[in-house]
Amino acid sequence: RDLTSQFLKTKPLLEPGTVLYEGELLQFAEDIKKWKERYVVVKNDFAVESYENREAYQKGAPPKSRILPAGGKVLTSEDEYNLLSDRHFPDPIASNEKENMQPFVVLPKEFPVYLWQPFLRHGYFCFQDAADQKKFSALLSDCIRHLNHDYMKQTTFEAQAFLEAVQFFRQEKGHYGSWEMVTGDEVQVTWGSESWILFSKW
Repeated sequence: RDLTSQFLKTKPLLEPGTVLYEGELLQFAEDIKKWKERYVVVKNDFAVESYENREAYQKGAPPKSRILPAGGKVLTSEDEYNLLSDRHFPDPIASNEKENMQPFVVLPKEFPVYLWQPFLRHGYFCFQDAADQKKFSALLSDCIRHLNHDYMKQTTFEAQAFLEAVQFFRQEKGHYGSWEMVTGDEVQVTWGSESWILFSKW
């Protein structure tokens, strides 16, 4: 029996700047509140960079936007997105009648991808067909998985000290118990904790 086949094979490390995804798609531009054709590039730093077009990217122009999706969730339907938004940010004066509600972003195509990020601006993308939608949503999910630092599972002194500092900060503000937003890097976790406390007072 070949025992070597029982060992997991690890993939070789990619060179910095390796492109994992590139292509044209529709992205909702927050600055002008319109859908725009963008050339999106994702390298192995797992940031989603959007350019005016392919030529701008090839010439080395700065991206129109750069999203780090750490701590985010990927959704592929408007209903899923609305349910998640309502659960995290419920409207206390909203009516139970939702039949006449207008969507926050009107979709130009049938196959959307929503990047939901707590306390950060959300990302909206749209595709011509289901195959492209599935490919991009899977890529975003991989980016999130790679970027998330799960401090609850880390045992290093630095990680444990950081968790204790966040817990002490929350307890000083009168918030006890578990907290599910310990994802992202140190800056995102700290900022998310401050924002969570601020929003919980509304």
